[in-house]
Amino acid sequence: MDEPGRPVVPSVNLFVKVTNGCNARCMFCSNADAKATSKPFNIVKLMDVIHELNAKSICVNRVNITGGEPSIVSSLVQDIIETMHQENFDNIHLHLNTNGLLSQSQELMRHPRWDSISMSLHHYDIEMLSELYGCKIPQDAFLFEGVNKQKLNVSCNLVKGYIDNPEEAQKMLDFALELGIPRIGFVALMKVNDYCKERFIDLEDIHIDTIPHVYFTKSMNQGKDCKCSNYLYNKDLKILEIYMRNYANPQYCESSLMFDGEYLRQGFHDNNIIY
Repeated sequence: MDEPGRPVVPSVNLFVKVTNGCNARCMFCSNADAKATSKPFNIVKLMDVIHELNAKSICVNRVNITGGEPSIVSSLVQDIIETMHQENFDNIHLHLNTNGLLSQSQELMRHPRWDSISMSLHHYDIEMLSELYGCKIPQDAFLFEGVNKQKLNVSCNLVKGYIDNPEEAQKMLDFALELGIPRIGFVALMKVNDYCKERFIDLEDIHIDTIPHVYFTKSMNQGKDCKCSNYLYNKDLKILEIYMRNYANPQYCESSLMFDGEYLRQGFHDNNIIY
């Protein structure tokens, strides 16, 4: 707990991009055309980065393993986890970002070291999801066998023709409750290509406040840079947390660092190498 007159310790979130490749072909993804690369990943340098931050009294809030899709380089991710353990970084929050519904992805999600997992879940219907992912989703994808669902945060992109109105949004809420997932976020597409521009649905279009049993809890507003709102959905004595990213400035990322196996960057700018 912070004490009056005592300075707050500087902190960062460290994103670790383990690959550009993905086992899905989502047309709305900014990484949609990227191919898997085989360049060496410098785990020693990653550990040096964390040690250096600690030496400068900068707290590493969490290490986010991301991509692309991390599960296509599962052995590398396993090596990072093991090395963090050897370096006594077990106190650092370890987070996985994954598409979550493919067999490869769920195998990685079963690792016990994850403190939290963010996964994609853009529809409640397997066939519709297969369309969105650009590949076949297994029929047993929703079993999450061996996965600790209490660690899951699911992210649902709003896409015209899929989840694009209050009725469809409520079906997603009910579906998440049935699966036993505790948190869901609705996210508007970033207009990174023609697909996203043509199928863009604004968060306001789903009128979350009009859905029965949805209650506003709080909003966090950083002016023009970012705003998000939180809600609760209460049905049949089950509670679902809802997160809404109203808008975000991709340039507003002073507290985020990105390591791609070779370079450390501040924020997510290709030309902003700091180490």
